[in-house]
Order: sequence, then structure tokens, then C-alpha cells
Amino acid sequence: MDICDILKRDELLENGAIARVCPTALKISFRKNGREQWGFRPIDMRRLLQLVRKETIIPRDLLDELEVWGNKLLELEAGELHAVPQDDIVMHFEEGFPVTFRRVGDKLMVNATQITMHFGKIPSEWLRIASTDMLRREMAGNGHTGKYESQVFTTRGRGHGATWLESPLVIPLARWIAPDLSLAEWLGEAIGKLSVKRGKTIVRERPRVAAPGLPCMDCPMPQDMESATRLILELRKVVSESLPKIVFYEEFIENRDWFKSTRIADELGISPRQLHQFLAEEGICKYEKRQWVVFPSCRAWQCDVPYTWENSRGKVYTFGSTKRWTQAGRECIIELWRKRNPEYCPPGA
Repeated sequence: MDICDILKRDELLENGAIARVCPTALKISFRKNGREQWGFRPIDMRRLLQLVRKETIIPRDLLDELEVWGNKLLELEAGELHAVPQDDIVMHFEEGFPVTFRRVGDKLMVNATQITMHFGKIPSEWLRIASTDMLRREMAGNGHTGKYESQVFTTRGRGHGATWLESPLVIPLARWIAPDLSLAEWLGEAIGKLSVKRGKTIVRERPRVAAPGLPCMDCPMPQDMESATRLILELRKVVSESLPKIVFYEEFIENRDWFKSTRIADELGISPRQLHQFLAEEGICKYEKRQWVVFPSCRAWQCDVPYTWENSRGKVYTFGSTKRWTQAGRECIIELWRKRNPEYCPPGA
């Protein structure tokens, strides 16, 4: 389906502006009238529709239908995303030729065994070549990869045994094993696409606040009644001073039934827009009818909070509702964010 043709926005393809509107857009190997076509992931459908809604004569019903259709595709993609371990991305060079990419910290690793097995070889044959060893040391020295020792790792187990290479190394491996195929070029494009897809979210830098010093915590165990009484009095003072903070936290966090996205985003040090983009990329939610809604697999993360109005006689009326995050949803979001962005976790988190 040619989305830009339906939206009367062919100029986005002609001048390449689609790449700016939809960050996941890339040219694909299908042609129309001699030109390569563009494709983008369902997650960017909202961005495109948002741009078109501002200035268009296209019926709103058509835009709404496209939004629903895009969300169905996004939900299908989310189902596939959750069916595979979160850190593994499987792409196909051709039918029956999968290649698995795995994120390990800030590095992208590639399953080299999957690549070499199609040509009747194993990765160690290439790794044992003297020129390969020189290449590895050169890449480690100029910063193109991590340390020499961390460029390669292996996994073991029935059906899971494999040799993994840091992504810059698989391109020369592909040129060695299949010089006549476009495998190396395809791997380069796939690595570039995955690197763009998971660009780092800009996080507001906050001044690090040192933990408040509590001298009483460093005191030795009291040896007599007098020192024990003195320590008890000091601890009571600390508890008394901390009580307002405890009450505030209980009321503001623990005793709440729901949370706005702005509150959770503020806890993480990002904007609500960045939070929603992150959750959409993780296959957690979609933008539907002007609000963010979770997929069925994460239904417990959200709840419906009614809008109410009380008249002068004290009678309360309900008119509509909005989506809010549950306590479980907040905890899951924070845990998922910290798992994906460990460098932004506060000490002790």
C-alpha cells in the first residue's frame, strides 16, 4: 500500500523528506516506475499522520482508518517482538537464511555461526587466519570495536551453541566467505538500520545528590546503658525528621492507584514524549484515538480513570474517562527502562 499516495504527499518521497518525518524509513528493493520504493516501520505511521492532519483536505475518516490499520500492524509487530527474547533481533538475508543480532550493553553482536554454516564452514576457520587476527587488533586499537578479548564470545547448549562477533567484524567475515554475494552490503545496511533504530534517548542531566549522612549509622554498638540511651535518642530524632518525607512518599507513590505519564517520565529524567516513544519501540503501547493505549498483553499496566464533575448540590456526574498507568505498570516501566538504559540508573537502583 502506497501510504504517501493515499495522503497526497508524494513530494515526501521525491525529495527524501520521508526520512526526516519517519526515522525508520529506508529504501527497499522494490521498484515502481523505475524508482526504488520507501518503507518504514508501523511505529512511524503516527508521525506521518500527525504531519498530514495539520494541513490536508483528506477526509478525517480516512486518516482515522489509516491510524487503525497502522496500529494493527504495530500490534502484529509487537507480538513478534515479545515472542523473541528482547535482546535478539532476527533478520533474513534471503529465505532460509536468518541472521540474529544481539545487544550486549552498548555493543551489537552478530551470530557468526548462522552466517558461516550456510557455506559449510565455522567461524573459527576465519578467526584462525593471521590477517584476521591483525584486523581484530587494529579495530580494537582504533576504537572501531571494544577490547580484543571482548570482540568474540560463544554460547553453548543444545540448539543455542554459537559464536558471536562484534558487528564491525562480520562485514569482513562476509566478504571472506561469500565474496560473490551481496551479503556484506546487506549486513552493513542491517547494522546501520539497527544502530539508528536504537539511538540513545537524550536524558536530562540532574545533579547527583549525595545520600544524607547519618552519623548514628556509623556508631559502634553501645557497650553500656548510657551510650545505648544516647543512640536511641539520636535515632528517634532522625526518624522524626524523616517522617514528613515518608508521609509524602506514601501519599504520592505507594498509596496511589494510578499515575500520569508525566510523573513516570519525571522519575526517569526524560520527557513524556520520549517515554511514549520508548514504550512504542518496545511493543508496549500504541497511539489510538488521541491517547496512548497498551496492547492486550500488557493490559494490567493501565486502567481507566473517569472524568467527574460535582454540581452545587453535591451530585457527582461521570463523563468519559482517560488512560492512566497502574502501580504495577509504573514499576514495570521503570524496571524496563533501567534494563535498557543501565547507564542512567541511580546508584543502588
